[in-house]
Amino acid sequence: MKLYDNIHANAPIRVRIVLLLKNIPFERIPVGFSSERNRTNPTSYDALNPQGMVPVLADENFVIWQSLAIAEYLDELFPTPPLLPADSRGKAHVRSLALMIACDAQPLANFRVREFLIREFGLPDAEMLRWVRHWLAESLTDYETAIVRHSTPGRFSYGNSPTLADVYLFPHVLHAKRFGVPLDAYPAVMRIFNECMAIPAFYNARSEDAPNNARAGK
Repeated sequence: MKLYDNIHANAPIRVRIVLLLKNIPFERIPVGFSSERNRTNPTSYDALNPQGMVPVLADENFVIWQSLAIAEYLDELFPTPPLLPADSRGKAHVRSLALMIACDAQPLANFRVREFLIREFGLPDAEMLRWVRHWLAESLTDYETAIVRHSTPGRFSYGNSPTLADVYLFPHVLHAKRFGVPLDAYPAVMRIFNECMAIPAFYNARSEDAPNNARAGK
């Protein structure tokens, strides 16, 4: 399999975690990214993904984008270890947690939104940093509340094994760290993050440690 990603992007970390957790061999292909340039001057990469964004997974001649779709595709092809609980309610709960980040949190702080605010409104660096920190903090508060209010026994977001929710939470915390968001207010989130850090698939999926040709544990 080929994973098209960018070392500075957050979303591909999710897919790398899944690939490493499931010990799926893959090749990383770096993609230079500028949302404005790609829209005005499409590249060959845009033929793979009409959004011109990362990640993209190519499984031979089958191409899929959006990290959530990729994660569930891989989970169906390689069901061990599972990313979702076996029961319907558990699945719904885990997806709810993952979607809090995928649909509500990450889009407000991603590259093309920041790029637009700078280009169209002339937002200075200090104000951009305030914007990003605000929405990252809000999303972590929401996740912390969800974990505490609807807690399930176990070390991770749901139970004693990492699930799709943790696949999304882990890089989101890395994103918050990158932008200097204080994290002391989120003890449940940070407890889960530290549990994930102890797992090689999570630790090695980070941009600074992710290999170009990878198997879990290598």
